[in-house]
Amino acid sequence: MYKMITENLEQTNTNKSLRKQRRAYHKVTKDMNIICSESPTKYLMICNAGLVTGLQRETLESLLNPIINNYDIVMLPAKSYCFIKTNLEDDAVIAYNTIHNKVKINEQKTPLYAVYIEAVPFSKMDEWNPMLPPGLSVLKDFITEEEELKLLNTLNWSKEGMILVSMVYHTCFKFIIIAESISSELKHRKVRHYGYEFQYGTNKVDPDSPIDPIPKSYNFLQELFKTHKCAAYEFDQLTINFYLPGQGIPPHIDTHGIFEDTILSLSLGSSCVMDFKQRDRKVPVFLPERSLLVMNGESRYAWSHGICPRHNDLVPTQKGFTTQSRGSRISFTFRKVRRGDCNCNFLEYCNRLSNTSLVPENTASSIEAAYVHKVYEEISNHFNDTRHSKWPKVANFLESLNKGELVLDVGCGNGKYLQGDPQLYKMGCDRSSGLAQISHERGCQVLLCDCLHLPYKDSCLDAIICIAVIHHFSTKKRRISAISEMIRLLRPNGKCLIYVWAKEQKKDSVKSTYLKYGQNKIKPHLTCMKTVEQGLVFPVHENRTEFTYSDMLVPWKRKGGGDFLRYYHVFEEGELVDLCSQVPSINIKEVYYDQGNWCVILEKQ
Repeated sequence: MYKMITENLEQTNTNKSLRKQRRAYHKVTKDMNIICSESPTKYLMICNAGLVTGLQRETLESLLNPIINNYDIVMLPAKSYCFIKTNLEDDAVIAYNTIHNKVKINEQKTPLYAVYIEAVPFSKMDEWNPMLPPGLSVLKDFITEEEELKLLNTLNWSKEGMILVSMVYHTCFKFIIIAESISSELKHRKVRHYGYEFQYGTNKVDPDSPIDPIPKSYNFLQELFKTHKCAAYEFDQLTINFYLPGQGIPPHIDTHGIFEDTILSLSLGSSCVMDFKQRDRKVPVFLPERSLLVMNGESRYAWSHGICPRHNDLVPTQKGFTTQSRGSRISFTFRKVRRGDCNCNFLEYCNRLSNTSLVPENTASSIEAAYVHKVYEEISNHFNDTRHSKWPKVANFLESLNKGELVLDVGCGNGKYLQGDPQLYKMGCDRSSGLAQISHERGCQVLLCDCLHLPYKDSCLDAIICIAVIHHFSTKKRRISAISEMIRLLRPNGKCLIYVWAKEQKKDSVKSTYLKYGQNKIKPHLTCMKTVEQGLVFPVHENRTEFTYSDMLVPWKRKGGGDFLRYYHVFEEGELVDLCSQVPSINIKEVYYDQGNWCVILEKQ
């Protein structure tokens, strides 16, 4: 085989081409166990171009149609090579002599490399196009080209300094989107909302804050939805997205509790492939231009959907696979805002409880005992091994205090903030006897007590820090009580610094340290649930990923086994301030976000 390749390439006197062909040849034969032939056969392999490189079936057809008649092209998904099957060996020789080392495509510098092979691997179309998720359907040609033009001509976003979209209508009834004033540095897609603003940080809307209603010019779509029996109600929320070629959306499940079952998405201007995922199963769904995607039931509630950011999509045809370039695409996504609780049957994926407290007051103490206090007793030594560095802004707060002031660290853990700062008198307290013992062995003044009942006199302290503690209380009432108890201990003008985990682990597009350590993980959408005392069900969080729920169990994993679940209530923006504002006799001096935490500095009046 090497001899044949070398002899062919000596005719071009190009050593560089020889090396490139050898690399392409080795890659393919290793991947597919292809048997090559030193003499002509009826089968050719293109070693360095396929669907994954953006090669289109139509491009090969345009090369072959003028020179041979009967042939077949086999293009495999996710492969950088493809195959040509001819009925006659002479046709294969003609194709080889026409293509090999002579044709360049897609403005690539390297020509196509071909070799003769003994047989072509078999490709099953149904392996790429399996059965759609239950409840999912795609209605092709849902609107006409004239209706598409009518919709696109309604979009003029220039007033917001966004995108002005116009359409050129050709006699062949094909549309070309022209996007004016689009910066080449554009990183995020453009979006417009009607009815209610869709909040991407939480995947929710505020039902009590309506905005401009859906325009009357879109009423004909509502009538089409009724004609096709898409839903039994009229949709009242519309999100319009403009996607440049190559842009996509991350996988997600639309929030259960805030929207009704059916969600519709109309594709305009260009087609794309949307990926639906559930656990290890992935179903790519081709959305042609002017098609309507209908998500109901399981496909809406229990499958994540997203669009991979790429410029070409793999699409099925009657002859096999090909690639299709994406153009600028506009989607109209219709939702119905829910008035009431979610009643779906997909609890594993449902966030119906994420907006309210999961825990009744009479169960709170037992939940905290099992999923906070007991856990920290078990992990105290490992916790100590993983907690060494002081957070800079906490250290800055301590350094800002006056010399000789008396400071209490509530929930002091292993006592790392009790070390240093000799100008201050510091003492700590913690609910875990294991952590209190570790702090004591370090020479710290520590008491074993509950944060809700601190054994100190009123107005006896100059300052308090409480770092990563309040989020372990399982009800709002208990969180307020803990803050009130700390304020009781402060002298007038005394200060208290509180840190709690933030639900928003990404601020101004910057990931928190918590997420950075898990940067190779994908945001989970298939959350497992755990039933605890009195039938309460908590979602179990995937470590080092964004938070989907407000109340959850977070794993603590130890090397060598022994995993534990800790209860957390993560705070949304403004929630900690609202909590503190319900505590009397304090002023909120400062509020800030620090590496995935919401933080406040309080001052006693």
